[in-house]
Amino acid sequence: MINKIINTKDYLVTGESFKISLDEQTGVLKTTPTPNPETLKKYYQIQRYTSYTSTPKTAVERAYVFVRKTRMAKKIKKTLSMLNGRGSLLDYGCGTGDFLLKAKEAGLSVAGIEPHQKAREAATLKTSAKIFRSKENAETNTNKYDVITLWHSLEHVLDLEQTTTFLKNKLNPEGKIVVAAPNHKSFDARHYKGFWAAYDVPRHIWHFDQNSIEKIFKKHGFVLKSKKTTMWDAFYVSILSEKHKGSFFPYLRGVFVGKLSNFLSYFTGESSSITYVFTKANKK
Repeated sequence: MINKIINTKDYLVTGESFKISLDEQTGVLKTTPTPNPETLKKYYQIQRYTSYTSTPKTAVERAYVFVRKTRMAKKIKKTLSMLNGRGSLLDYGCGTGDFLLKAKEAGLSVAGIEPHQKAREAATLKTSAKIFRSKENAETNTNKYDVITLWHSLEHVLDLEQTTTFLKNKLNPEGKIVVAAPNHKSFDARHYKGFWAAYDVPRHIWHFDQNSIEKIFKKHGFVLKSKKTTMWDAFYVSILSEKHKGSFFPYLRGVFVGKLSNFLSYFTGESSSITYVFTKANKK
């Protein structure tokens, strides 16, 4: 698949066409043409972009928010277990700060990075934590963190190499990086091809599979400690993909494909979304 060009488009905002192909430098699939930081802004100018939706309007958005809330407790529990109930957390791509708020309420020292101005302002108001506009702004702060989380954020960054270097520099020696990302080798990705909603071009610049994400982190001095499949994403992504196709009964069809994708993932390990935990390679 990595040698094949995937033709797709921005289904959410502009309808513009894009291609996805192998980036020779990183070995990861990449969206082309890749917007620059200024032109990229227009692709986020929509209230329906669910990462920033506080008042969901459609059934899909409501389902997304419901599942996100139910999964929040598990994320917090997992993070606390990594820190033995105390420590510092940086959430890269913190959105409106829901995860940061729960982490702060659980007793963690928290900070975030969020480039979207309205989301950043909401996160700051909600958490009273330091929310940086970019990794460059965060680099001016000398703080290092025990856990850095990227909940479906890594696929959005413009420079993958610089970002992984930043993560290494900002992580305490015994710290952990938690990355959740779509997996383009899942059944639903292969089924929907260019209609697959998790491609979400051009907001998603990078498109990972298990091998490519492990290689990019290994290159920057990390080792994979664990990974876990995520089942709910297959349903949400499949319903949106059916909508992209203009299908009749997108909910029914999407739920069926999502269920089939999850079933097959028990045998292949290739679920729609996977969460990875990395540590620095010199740590046992």
